[in-house]
Amino acid sequence: ELDDMAMPELQKIVEDPVALKSYVQNRTRVDTVRELKESIEKSNVDAATANLEKQDKVNLLCDEVEGLRKQLGEKVERYQELDRERNALTQPPDVDDAIRRLTVAKKNADNESEEIGDDWVESRGSDVSDFVRKFMESRLVYHTRAAKIERLRNTMS
Repeated sequence: ELDDMAMPELQKIVEDPVALKSYVQNRTRVDTVRELKESIEKSNVDAATANLEKQDKVNLLCDEVEGLRKQLGEKVERYQELDRERNALTQPPDVDDAIRRLTVAKKNADNESEEIGDDWVESRGSDVSDFVRKFMESRLVYHTRAAKIERLRNTMS
């Protein structure tokens, strides 16, 4: 378009800012760029408005995710605790510890049978069948524990 213009017209456009502005605004390319710019601006405004409308929902979802993350952490911690307990329960017992505990339990059974005998003697032996039943139960427990201790000691050697 500028190639077709006469030199005085070109001179006027260059020297007169109003004429230059009028000439530039009347060009179709400028209109196209302006329309494109306005379209982009409108699109940006629409996108920003949509984002603002969804911001509350996004914030709620973020809070929910944070709560779920916290619950997951607590549940993982609880799982690890239970897993440690399970491992402790499923491990074979320490033989020395088992022997110590059985020895204490055997001594308690021995003391219990002694008490049963002492009580019967102090009461002057009123019911023999009841005494024999209780005493034999207590001695059976004592000897069972003693046998288990012996068995465990034999497995160690």
